Amino acid sequence: MAVLEIPKIGDRLYLMNRQVIVTKVYADFQLIKVRYIEDSIEFLIDGCAVTKLPDNTKTISLGMLSHSGR
Repeated sequence: MAVLEIPKIGDRLYLMNRQVIVTKVYADFQLIKVRYIEDSIEFLIDGCAVTKLPDNTKTISLGMLSHSGR
């Protein structure tokens, strides 16, 4: 379940199954700047992409679906 309200600076949430911390909020665009707890690199994501609980849903890489090399 996605977070319904825009997160606040300092919130600890999950992007898929990895915990992130919110470092900046762009409320007008519903974008947030986050970084993984164990990393210092920040990046922007949609505020609806984070959840309060980890998501351990099995996924596959879209790269596996490409037709490269054919």
